[in-house]
Amino acid sequence: MTLFGVLLVSVLGAQATYFLIHQKHWPTVRASAFPALLFVIFLRVSGVNWDGALQGAFFGATFVGMTDKSRLGWKRVLVASLVYGVVFTFLIPLARGIGGGLGAAAFASCSVVYFATGVIKKFQKA
Repeated sequence: MTLFGVLLVSVLGAQATYFLIHQKHWPTVRASAFPALLFVIFLRVSGVNWDGALQGAFFGATFVGMTDKSRLGWKRVLVASLVYGVVFTFLIPLARGIGGGLGAAAFASCSVVYFATGVIKKFQKA
């Protein structure tokens, strides 16, 4: 259940940020912070009791949504947010006490999708 919730909020966070940046032309930091603020308020009002994990997953996923349009389109951001959710669930708990885990997980997720896409395109041309 936790993995499904983390994957769901990861997709929501990344897509909301990507939409605000590339469709509504919001500044990047504001497009990340505003959905995260709304999500925290939603969790407080709704009374969901595993809010720490969901807040971290949502906020980190907004970093995935900050990706430049020339690097990843919305479909690849969707895949990267799912990869981020898996990384967040299984690897972030191992990095407790080390700062920058959310950003590093977002970077790794986007990098994996970017390079995997390049490899797939290379094999399709051959």
